[in-house]
Amino acid sequence: MVKRNTLDINRPMIEIFFDHWTSRSFTKNKFQSIFNINKEDWNIPADKNASKVLDYLVKTDIITASSFSDDAKENILIYSWKSQDEFTIISGLKSDSYFAFYTSLFLHQLTLQIPKTIYLNFEHKSAKNPNLIEKTLTQEQIDKAFSGSQRKSSLSYLFRDKKIILTNGKDTGKLGVIKQQNDSQCYYYTDLERTLIDIAVRPVYVGGVFEVLEAYKLAKNKLDVRKLSEYLEKLRYKYPYHQAIGFYLEKANYSESEIELFRKEIKLNFYLTYDIRNKEFSEKWKLYYPKGF
Repeated sequence: MVKRNTLDINRPMIEIFFDHWTSRSFTKNKFQSIFNINKEDWNIPADKNASKVLDYLVKTDIITASSFSDDAKENILIYSWKSQDEFTIISGLKSDSYFAFYTSLFLHQLTLQIPKTIYLNFEHKSAKNPNLIEKTLTQEQIDKAFSGSQRKSSLSYLFRDKKIILTNGKDTGKLGVIKQQNDSQCYYYTDLERTLIDIAVRPVYVGGVFEVLEAYKLAKNKLDVRKLSEYLEKLRYKYPYHQAIGFYLEKANYSESEIELFRKEIKLNFYLTYDIRNKEFSEKWKLYYPKGF
């Protein structure tokens, strides 16, 4: 009689765990930490470490290993559980990450272009008390901050024909982050309202302010503007982004009642984007924007 592999016997318990886990994609280090916590529940023999179990799951085609390369041309393997879906695989690059910016626009079907650059965001955890009163913002601070180019993430990976940009955003408690899950997919991305705030704050990650305006136009029959306003208040940005968002809504011909939600506390001059060379000024919104916009 042929002796069965002990992992064949115990595999159903591993499958039950990963079938119900919050993610379907992970690094080897993440698998190691999961293994360390669950190996007793899985009845893994003492002679089988995490690497051996992972190799077994790959060989039995339950887990797929996908190769990414970083800027130094070094390879990193991402392991996906019963999934060949690109977004599911990519999400494993960083724990607790979610798709944002142009990628979320695509997932919300607000662009017809197939993206070659994917934006995956993770939040930096802040020790700062969000209820502390910020120092008063001055016009000089705004002018100085928006006089140069907007900073962009330099952390990127290549996967197949895609470039993956890993962005590190503020701690929002994953406000407005939703989940896509079915038999072959499992990943997170920003909902429509959060996406439209993010691209107004970081237009560089969607191709610029003209693309932002187009997204606001295309979202007109789907967007909950009151929800967007509530999100913006919760995000507590230092800069008055309500002026920029109100301007976009006006240019996209939203209703007056929706636009008026963003007319509060307009005190300082603001900018639609960074480093505007030829600019015009909206008195209503106290906002500089590119000439011809």
